[in-house]
Amino acid sequence: MRTDGSEDLSLFPDFLIVGPQRTGTTWLHAHLRFHPQIMLSEPKEIFYFSRLKDPQHPRFESAALSWYLDHFREPLGRRFAKAAMALWRCREMYSPIVRGEATASYAAMDTDLIDEVVTLKPDVRVIMMIRDPVDRAWSHAKKDLVRKTGRKVSEVPAEEFRQFFRDEYQVSCARYVRNHDNWQERLQPGHLYVGAFEEITRRPHELMLEVMSFLGVRSDPRYISDDVREEVNPTAKSGVPAEYRAYLEDLFDEEIAALEARFGYRAP
Repeated sequence: MRTDGSEDLSLFPDFLIVGPQRTGTTWLHAHLRFHPQIMLSEPKEIFYFSRLKDPQHPRFESAALSWYLDHFREPLGRRFAKAAMALWRCREMYSPIVRGEATASYAAMDTDLIDEVVTLKPDVRVIMMIRDPVDRAWSHAKKDLVRKTGRKVSEVPAEEFRQFFRDEYQVSCARYVRNHDNWQERLQPGHLYVGAFEEITRRPHELMLEVMSFLGVRSDPRYISDDVREEVNPTAKSGVPAEYRAYLEDLFDEEIAALEARFGYRAP
């Protein structure tokens, strides 16, 4: 991180939605942005902290803290648009009291990077989502290897799928308990919220109200969009093929057991 000491740290986000990918972070971002007391960065994912150690990565743009903080200076045009949206949807003024960012790759960051975040914002709040490691990995693979490349599942070689599943980052995304503990040990008590991907389908209204309360903004059903039950950024509907399910269950055996032991989470 590059800093000259003149940065306005009051711009630092009050909360982070840290993912990992394919656990509902885009859905959360899409619906929280309608709340008149919440300002969310544009674009959704900035990748600032998760790319600090990898300046050669295509998503790396800058190591300057001032560059990151500029994402939380809301342009006048965008503020007017949000004000109009708040009046139309909620019949109240847009008056944000918290700022947030949603970068899914923050979930599995190294602890020294988490330390950087907490040093800059000691009272930061973090939302982490959990999902069956097998289903999450398959959804992520379909997005990166199928949707992004314009191929069908049958056109992707089996070894290419397996290499994707074994990738160091993919494995780290499945380590929910470790990632949870890495954040929790550094955050203030009560500043980490854990939600389950399945709640988006099963109880989306309750989930949104809980997240609003956690963030310290007004928790009211009128801030929930009518399309809250609709998927955001979905991949094509298909179950995990048997050969890949067996492979993933073996690969993530320990993570699946740890997830159930810690959170009582069992795959649907």
